[in-house]
Amino acid sequence: MRKKILLTAATGLEIAPLNSFLKAQEGVDVLISGIGGVGTAYRLTRRLAREPYDLVLQAGIGGSFVDRYAPGSVVVIGSECFGDLGVVEAGQRKSVFDLQLEHADTPPFTGGWLPNPYDALMDLTGLERVKGVTVNEVTTGADTIQHFKNNLGAAIESMEGAALHYVALSEGAPFLQVRAVSNYVGERDKSKWALKESISKLHEALERIIGVFTS
Repeated sequence: MRKKILLTAATGLEIAPLNSFLKAQEGVDVLISGIGGVGTAYRLTRRLAREPYDLVLQAGIGGSFVDRYAPGSVVVIGSECFGDLGVVEAGQRKSVFDLQLEHADTPPFTGGWLPNPYDALMDLTGLERVKGVTVNEVTTGADTIQHFKNNLGAAIESMEGAALHYVALSEGAPFLQVRAVSNYVGERDKSKWALKESISKLHEALERIIGVFTS
């Protein structure tokens, strides 16, 4: 039986190089979720309620907190969290779990994180696994960058990743989140971003992953 894949991205730009490849694929649907966690959660939940998939593959660009993952790198996210779900108090950022407003193991969370339990799928990508943090406002402040990098141990920032993990875990849908690094977090001079290179590298990784998964 043919495997069914839902390829989802925040914007069409992020997967545009795949258009000709996708036209030749059977069993691959595309969902453009819009930017941010709310739109992603809404549109992805609606789609999964109507139709089951063997793999939900979220693809996009993201910012890196660490030199190891320079612009142009491609990674798979092994665990995600919401970076702005909480409060900044006396200069310290605290999550809803720190504040004991929610138990850290309330499903689908595990210790306040949203891990991807599909090890075989992540191995299939051939990419390094890293931690991701999701925000609805792009991070620019040095204190927040240090918190996400040092306290949370996050390597990659996006605006949709945790929504994917939350919905897919809740729905029992096998999933992968693949990110290509376009810039370092905090760098707002887009002339220093590797946008074209990162999308090209993302395209190469996605074509390989889809090919291996459907073979």
